[in-house]
Amino acid sequence: MTGRFRGTAVAVFALVLSATAVGTAAADGTDFTLSPTSGPAGTTVTIDASGTTAFPAPTDPAPVTPSVAFNGVAATTVTLVSATELTAVVPATATSGTVTATVGMTTYTGPTFTVTTVPTPQPATWAVAISRQSVTYGASTVVTGTLTDAAGAVGGVTAELQQSTGAGAWLPAAGTQAATTNSAGAVRWTVTPRQNERYRVSSPATSNYLAAVSPPASVEIVPVLTLHPVEVAAAGVTFHLTGTVRPAIAGTLQLQRRNGTTWRPVAQAGAGSGRFSFAVTPTVVGPVRYRVVEAANAEHGAASSPAIRIEVTHALLRYGSSGAEVRALQRRLRELHYDVGPPSSTYGWDMVHAVTAFEKVQGIARDGVAGTQTWRRLDNPKVPHLEHPYPNAPVAVEVNLTKQILMIAKYGKVWRILDTSTAGGYTYTDSAGLTATAITPTGHFTIRYKIDHLVTDTLGTLWRPSYFNYSGDAIHGEGNTNSGSNVPPYAASHGCVRITDLAVDRYYNVLAVGTPVWIYH
Repeated sequence: MTGRFRGTAVAVFALVLSATAVGTAAADGTDFTLSPTSGPAGTTVTIDASGTTAFPAPTDPAPVTPSVAFNGVAATTVTLVSATELTAVVPATATSGTVTATVGMTTYTGPTFTVTTVPTPQPATWAVAISRQSVTYGASTVVTGTLTDAAGAVGGVTAELQQSTGAGAWLPAAGTQAATTNSAGAVRWTVTPRQNERYRVSSPATSNYLAAVSPPASVEIVPVLTLHPVEVAAAGVTFHLTGTVRPAIAGTLQLQRRNGTTWRPVAQAGAGSGRFSFAVTPTVVGPVRYRVVEAANAEHGAASSPAIRIEVTHALLRYGSSGAEVRALQRRLRELHYDVGPPSSTYGWDMVHAVTAFEKVQGIARDGVAGTQTWRRLDNPKVPHLEHPYPNAPVAVEVNLTKQILMIAKYGKVWRILDTSTAGGYTYTDSAGLTATAITPTGHFTIRYKIDHLVTDTLGTLWRPSYFNYSGDAIHGEGNTNSGSNVPPYAASHGCVRITDLAVDRYYNVLAVGTPVWIYH
């Protein structure tokens, strides 16, 4: 053995080994290197003697059990890896000092190993704050957590936001991810709760800090109640007030009516489906206000809808009536796309024919009077549909001979519904003196040509006709522009599609040449 071994019993060691390697001492005079050179008790240290020493290989015929000491304290776990490498675990009582390795009867000296101490994890405390503790459904709030220890803010700690509904289990808050405390010990999350929730901040144990959980903080959700507007109703006629509640969770809704300065309950309904409906029968003529309220429960806070104002009118509105209830009725019919003419508080001919067209669609008496049946249908009306929609057409016309209505559509959607009168099916003498039958042709047509003045022939007068064939059939009025009474509520023409002169004047320019026209039963 040359100068690489500074231990004793070299001759005996050589006899034990089946093979030895010859090398030189490390530059610092040690026989091997360490990795790592410092750490706490329990650290696994690799002893590497490549180029300086050869240890007996695990496959040698007479393997030798090695030992390692850290500043004189023997390691309890030593593993021979190869002829030049073994590992040892730093014992619990070791102190900083020289590391020695003994293989067989030879002891090798290594460098110094520094034993470090593991810090004892310290307690830290979470505090949690919520920017808004009462949140309207669909809105967000901010949850902030702050971690401190005895010395102040704790940064660099990973934290999780947790939520619990009622007395349920704590789970990671929906839509959030773990966050790391900043230099001020703070983390923050933006949450959008769907019902009453409790939130807390939790962090796991680290080498420096114990696991910590904040006290819970609560958020209350205020539902969104929407009461659908109804502008007009008839005294003594039952109608329905409907609306929605979000979130759609179980609860009892109360309909309230304003009486002076006090809100009084008038009906109750459930809201588990997210929709509600109240049957209401007003008894007093005049304006009345309603709102819907929901009491707080375990899942949400208390809430109230905005109030709506309803004009309660007498059961009958007819030609010549006037006032706020007429304006409200007009707005309701306009919402349903009926041609009511320009805004007015007087029940004129435009309103008579709008109500008549509505009555035709609903299948009730066609008298142009807003009576009990009309009011009931206005609450839950039948809605006419196009039989031949043109999604790409700026304007198209459909004439329903059965219902005696004309519909003007824009891009495949009903835009206006007009009262009309078509052929009555009777016999008459035409301009040539021949007997003919009053029939409105059916099928697909287009506006062929138009005449922008009064046209008179042996069968009568046509005001500003828009002809949809070359046989003289047109959409027209009758020339009495001061009256809207020239369209009866039944089929009465010779073959044309008759609308009021007032309506002709409004829509003459809308019905351009080339406009599609469908006529059908």
